Amino acid sequence: MTAKAALHRLLDAARDWHGALPSLRDFAPWPDDLTYVERAPNPLPVIAHLMADPGAASPASLPLRDALVGAAPYIEWRHTYTEAEVGRDFLDRYGWFELAGPYGHFTSQQCRLTAAYWGPNLNYGWHQHAPEEIYSVISGSALFKLDGEEDQRLTPEQTRLHGSNQPHAMDTGEQPVLTFVMWRGEGLGDDPRMSA
Repeated sequence: MTAKAALHRLLDAARDWHGALPSLRDFAPWPDDLTYVERAPNPLPVIAHLMADPGAASPASLPLRDALVGAAPYIEWRHTYTEAEVGRDFLDRYGWFELAGPYGHFTSQQCRLTAAYWGPNLNYGWHQHAPEEIYSVISGSALFKLDGEEDQRLTPEQTRLHGSNQPHAMDTGEQPVLTFVMWRGEGLGDDPRMSA
């Protein structure tokens, strides 16, 4: 399969996922300004971890999980944080990419669609960003923390909404977690920053 075919397959699976979850549909409509852009893959150590253990999926999330694993070698994987901020082990077992958005494999100015993977037993410290955000779990499980609200352990098909600049964090346990994330609002091209 070519990179373009794998990424279009992934986009189709993400669109179906968006359509299947009312919370995602209510958060933002599927963008109608998507344009494919050829981006060189950026292989990071996270790929091997994702492919070895993508986490348990539900019947509804399995097509997206499998499309993402299939596209993994073609993706422009990214790190937002430095080793000084999060440590080497975190960087080796974590990665994210922009499927659609200002700098995605598909450009869009309407919203930002990303996916990210964290290996087991990782702590994603308190961080924040201007755009509102909704996480959806594709596979695995994690404990989602949100400033001012109760912690929630999410499993496939469950979601968590984060307000603009609302600090949030996450811990994986014995399982990894694979997520699909949507952003809306100002600052779609910005990266998250660690909270003070």
